[in-house]
Amino acid sequence: MTQEIGSPAPGSAPGSTPARDLTILMVGIATVGLQALMLSPMLPDMAAALHATAREIGFATGAYGLGVALSALIAAPQLGRWRKVPALRTAFLIMACGLALCGIAWDWRVLVGGQALTGLAAGIVLPGTYALAAELSAPEARSRAIGKVIFGWSVAMVAGIPLAALFADLVDWRGTFATVSAACLFMAMLLGRISPTSGTIVTNAASYAEALRVPGMKLCLVATFAYMIGFYQTYTFVGDYVRHLHDAGAWLGGVVAASYGLGFGAAVLFNAWQDRQGPVRLMALALLAVGLNYLILPFALLEFWSTLTYPFLWGLANHICMNVLVSFIGGAPAAERSTAMGLFSFITYLAVGMGGAVYGAVYAQVGFMPVSFAAMLGMVLAAILVAGFLKKAVAPRSYETPSARMN
Repeated sequence: MTQEIGSPAPGSAPGSTPARDLTILMVGIATVGLQALMLSPMLPDMAAALHATAREIGFATGAYGLGVALSALIAAPQLGRWRKVPALRTAFLIMACGLALCGIAWDWRVLVGGQALTGLAAGIVLPGTYALAAELSAPEARSRAIGKVIFGWSVAMVAGIPLAALFADLVDWRGTFATVSAACLFMAMLLGRISPTSGTIVTNAASYAEALRVPGMKLCLVATFAYMIGFYQTYTFVGDYVRHLHDAGAWLGGVVAASYGLGFGAAVLFNAWQDRQGPVRLMALALLAVGLNYLILPFALLEFWSTLTYPFLWGLANHICMNVLVSFIGGAPAAERSTAMGLFSFITYLAVGMGGAVYGAVYAQVGFMPVSFAAMLGMVLAAILVAGFLKKAVAPRSYETPSARMN
């Protein structure tokens, strides 16, 4: 058993408000998203400067993902015991050090080490931020709170990544790492605007077994894996696919990413509706909608105009589905919530690795359509599983909002 201690009302510090605190957390997610996604456009320049092959530089991406997964998995049972604001500030300081090490790297192995250190910090920031967002919000506004924080990923995709790529051209890749390192230092200071006692801590850490015993949690995490690997096995290769399909340059992949990011951000308009419905009601529907997207996606990309516009709908559906999954975990008891958020991050980065490693060979051999259809199959199976068992597992319907229970 766990016992909650120190659960002050959000905004208890002078000048602190939940809305402002959530905005700060959104900026934190945008910063994490920026440093996680900026590596790709700089790979050729980094390889040339470090006299390394693209494969050797690619190890840095793998080291980052491995660092996030290991950190989230190891720290997950302890997150509930930590004051989240000081933990997040410390993690951003470590992230700044990791990025600075990447910026001064004189060998590709140093770059790998810097990325691994950065990943270890991100493995604390991501689940800690999502858990704190859930704790700063009232249950009936949880989807709106988490959706606002998740919006940071859209900011990184639409604005941060193009700006980082432009900055890399103007200054060079080392200057880009230095700038994003400084942004992490700024985030550590910005988090000081949130009361250090915000959120809930517990006397005893919740084990993985305790987190998995929360009604419906196993189903949610299975659905999370289907959702995450479905995304990464398609998004990883869609840029290459459309470039060859339409005989275009790298700019087309960038436009697809921007269109997706805009749709992902626009989904915040549906957050209030999600709060009214509750994640239990919406999870199967959201999974099915994303699955049907993967059935349509290969055909939508055949036309040039729909290649520019359809990713907007893909991003819209993906944000809603991700918000439902994170909101479900956010509704868990305080002790189990942080452990489950750590498992969520671990599963995410496990899917990052598997999506590229497993489906890279499939894409090379048979093309994009079978890869997308495989994602569709996984999502539909997850939707059927959730539809059949989630409402039975969650009794009483503690994850639904009062308005949803009255309907």
